Amino acid sequence: MNNNLRALAVEALTRVLKNKAYSNIEINNILKKADLSDADSRLMTNIVYGVLQHKLTLEYQLQPYITGKNLDYWVKSLLMSAIYQMQYLDKIPDHAVLNESVEIAKFNGNQGLGNLVTAVLRNYQRHGVRPMPKGDSVKALSIKFSTPEWLVDMLIKQQGLKKAKTVLETINQPSHISIRVNTNKITPDELTDKLSEQGFEMKPSLISPVGLTCHSGNLVDTEEFREGLFTIQDESSMLVAPALDIQPDSTVLDTCAAPGGKTTHIASYLTTGSVMALDIHKPKTKLIRENGQRLGYGDIIQTRALDARKAKDEFDSEFDRILVDAPCSGLGLIRRKPELKYFREPEDLLNLQRIQLQILDSITGLLKVGGQLVFSTCTFDAEENEDVVMKFLDAHENYELVPVKHEESLDKNVNDGVLKLLPSDYFTDGFFVAAFKRKN
Repeated sequence: MNNNLRALAVEALTRVLKNKAYSNIEINNILKKADLSDADSRLMTNIVYGVLQHKLTLEYQLQPYITGKNLDYWVKSLLMSAIYQMQYLDKIPDHAVLNESVEIAKFNGNQGLGNLVTAVLRNYQRHGVRPMPKGDSVKALSIKFSTPEWLVDMLIKQQGLKKAKTVLETINQPSHISIRVNTNKITPDELTDKLSEQGFEMKPSLISPVGLTCHSGNLVDTEEFREGLFTIQDESSMLVAPALDIQPDSTVLDTCAAPGGKTTHIASYLTTGSVMALDIHKPKTKLIRENGQRLGYGDIIQTRALDARKAKDEFDSEFDRILVDAPCSGLGLIRRKPELKYFREPEDLLNLQRIQLQILDSITGLLKVGGQLVFSTCTFDAEENEDVVMKFLDAHENYELVPVKHEESLDKNVNDGVLKLLPSDYFTDGFFVAAFKRKN
């Protein structure tokens, strides 16, 4: 079964759901070892992401046929992957899904498990798709959009029912690829022409003048990527470096920098200035340096393995600009990492808020008077965003909130000076950016 795409999909799903692993990492690890065609690799990836996106909906469909059965993770993953293919993928015949699922059950288990899988899938075929719960109750929306009830409830309370439903509808749609053009080497139009000649369908970003999007394809395996003409980065995170209002001679501290997308974007504004990039994990600082060298900013970027909460004890000089792209729940990344919906708990948000405030508190003395501090996260909940801004300002009277520097097209996303993107706004990651100035 080493090269059976459906068996490999079940293997990836089991690792993600049992070990709380990241889907993209597990998929990449499995594909490196497997000998699958491009078409089979795409289908295997589709199944994994599809099951994770629709997990609660699939469990709802399965529930009548597995009640009272204590199933191993891999058996449940196998059944969900089969239901996903039968319900969501039109081009695959049901009999092919059923037969192969039974063979996987026999291979990994025994004849008894094969019989169980046969019975469950036959029952599902016989009764058809179970009707979704009606109405807009939290439970009904949770099942319909495969999002935990606490998260549905939070969205409704913070965004209102209409906007919450819009967000829920979009986060289960496949994401596109986005890249940031290294404009010190090439223009977006020139890069679009080069990549279009190779069959990539490139489109300009709706929110960043240096961003391009692509529906599919391996852009990393191109000469243009190797030459440092672009880097992979979500469009919303391209809004962070401009918010710092960097000058060519600025000294910048990037406190939580890996893998270096924002660090290299910061470096693109510098000539005689420099950026110090921190990350708590030493191996990740190597990744930052490699990205910087590929893009041509090796002389501008320095790195240090350091917990940002200890930064005040490590640096004697002050910086013109400081970026705190803080550790967060990552709820804005759900479209690309759907498993995050199930791994997070409400208490995680307050725990992360404490860490965010600790980092902000630790670096306040490292910013020059008149300098600018930017706080950003890849999440959309208020506890990790607006509440942090309020608590930080309450604790630091020598700092004031200043309007985030942004493109005019994003005016509607700026309220009270802070920038907030929901995943439904421009089909990007959910994101938050706030800027502060040190007064004295």
